[in-house]
Amino acid sequence: MQAVRGAEQRERDLAATLDAVLAGGAADLPPDERSGPSHLDPHWSESLALLRLTLAGCWREAVAAAAALPDVTLDPAARHLRRAVLTWTAAGDPSPRSTAVLSDALTDLPDPTHALGRFAGHMLVEGLLAHARLDLAAAAIDALGPDLWRPLVLGGRVHAWTAMASLCRVRVLAFRGRVAEADAALRALPDPPAGVLTALHAGTTCLVRGNQLAVADVRRLVAEVRLQAPVAVDHLSAGAQMLAAFGLVATGDVEEAARCVLLAGGDEALTRLDVIDRALGLEMLVVLALAAGDLDAAGAWADQATGLLASPIADSTVARLLSRHAFAEGRADDAVVWGERAVARAREVDRVIEEAEGEIVLGRARILRRGDGGLVEAVRALEAMVAAAERRGHRSARSAAARELRPVGLRLRPLAGSGWAGLSPREAEVARLVVEGASNREVAARLHVSEHTVRAHVSRVLAAFGVATRAALPAVAGLEGGRAGPRPALTPRQAEVAQLVADGLGNRAISERLGLSPRTVEKHVGDILLRWDLSGRTAIAREVSALRAEGSLRGV
Repeated sequence: MQAVRGAEQRERDLAATLDAVLAGGAADLPPDERSGPSHLDPHWSESLALLRLTLAGCWREAVAAAAALPDVTLDPAARHLRRAVLTWTAAGDPSPRSTAVLSDALTDLPDPTHALGRFAGHMLVEGLLAHARLDLAAAAIDALGPDLWRPLVLGGRVHAWTAMASLCRVRVLAFRGRVAEADAALRALPDPPAGVLTALHAGTTCLVRGNQLAVADVRRLVAEVRLQAPVAVDHLSAGAQMLAAFGLVATGDVEEAARCVLLAGGDEALTRLDVIDRALGLEMLVVLALAAGDLDAAGAWADQATGLLASPIADSTVARLLSRHAFAEGRADDAVVWGERAVARAREVDRVIEEAEGEIVLGRARILRRGDGGLVEAVRALEAMVAAAERRGHRSARSAAARELRPVGLRLRPLAGSGWAGLSPREAEVARLVVEGASNREVAARLHVSEHTVRAHVSRVLAAFGVATRAALPAVAGLEGGRAGPRPALTPRQAEVAQLVADGLGNRAISERLGLSPRTVEKHVGDILLRWDLSGRTAIAREVSALRAEGSLRGV
């Protein structure tokens, strides 16, 4: 009976702590009151006090407080909470010793079938995620099982912190590059309570949509983050701003992302952030400075990041940042060395999104050092990386690679089936003209380029849409704009031929399908062109695609 009352008291203390955190008062109470009224349960109260310091973003104080906690053998519930909170707190320590807490992170796990164990399990996953140890976070999730994501019931009510735990699951999936799965998990979540949880929900959604290249969604979600958390006063509100920044970076809006970073970080060293977010934030500031051609500013931000290089949490990110800076200064060998270090470390700990970014930066560095054959190697590596990322729903990998390669005059081949997203602006122009029925000569004249150049563009367009012929393009490329007006009706046989032309079949294939001679098919095609006043087979395909989209094929 006493154990039951003790568990109930711990639930009440935990609920009071989380209520204060979500209300933005994580560090407002005096130290002796931060953990609630349970002075008879000091081990539990000490862990809750440390949790509040951590969630307040008071990293230096939290790390010092963690070092001062007594090393005692606790009962299971208190021990699991203590270990989990210590793991998260250590994510704010930039020294090499910060990862000592990870040595036995997956041993003696809590029991998530009851509320206190479930909360400790969630704290552990958050801590591992904050260490950028996505491999360990995923292993912990697997070991703890689906009970980890059940609602957190404290004192007989489902606590609002349940939403925080659900968003943690989405972030682990997204940062591991499993963007399509993250999107599905996100869509299944209910709307969170207003305030910082809404900001975190919007920020997490921004991260996912950004990696899906949903630019309009990202802008809307950034506005929601700023509405719900206009000032970064603690770790949660700063985290919402950083998630918004990650979504913005994925869509190429580095300038707006940098504003989010500075708002979240609090000062020039971004000390309000944990170590991994400080490193990622400083990298964004370096990227923005380099884009503006300000090497001095980029160097200043790089100097801030260099102090984090010894951290096992930030080493991959800082190495990638230094590769960018070395590239901008023309130091090709240094850029390659730092890039290789960044990729190897990201791969080692399952940071899939960071590995992809590292591959892009490394590829560009190898291109700079093209004298040793780095050009071919770099482009092949980037194409393989982008193809793998796109299979997981990480569509922004291609645009990120394009941004890095454009200044050196190179681009990736479009992935078969990537559609409009895989095309450059010029290739998209060519695609629209081909869909309208223009010949290569007409496209060349319209765009003031050679026919040879047009042929190269057309081959990329066909590959991007996964078709072999120009005539098959309108059916898969979608329609832009309407037709000039209704076309005269065709005979039933002409309608059959027109639809097979739209499907990409040549005259011989159509003749075999319909049991006609090739000459008869050729005559039908000519009659269709004459009746509809069109210039070629591609124009027929476009017209049929329009009718299909309208659901009026019977009028063909």
